[in-house]
Amino acid sequence: MAVTTNYQRGRAYEYKAKKALEELGYTVIRSAGSHGPWDVIACKEGEKVRCIQIKRTKSLPGLRRLLSTFVPVHNGHQDFHYVHELWVWYDARWYYA
Repeated sequence: MAVTTNYQRGRAYEYKAKKALEELGYTVIRSAGSHGPWDVIACKEGEKVRCIQIKRTKSLPGLRRLLSTFVPVHNGHQDFHYVHELWVWYDARWYYA
C-alpha cells in the first residue's frame, strides 16, 4: 500500500530516523501524534538527550531554508541536559542542524 497522507509520510521518516539512531546504540522514543517541537527523543548513557525534529523536503531551496531558519528550543539554563536537533531528509540522505 502506498504512503498517501502527510502524516503517513512524516511517520515513515520518523521511523527511518529511529532505526538509524538505534543502530548507533540509542534508546529511542517516537513522539507519536505530537505537535510539539520534537518528533524523536534519543538517549544513550553518558550523552545528552537528543530531541530531534524530523522534516523532509523535495528541493534544494527547501533544504537550505529549513537548515538556515532552524532555531533550537532549550530550557533557558546555561547547563541544560539535552540538545535540540533538526534532521532533514533530502535526496536519499539526512542533513543535520
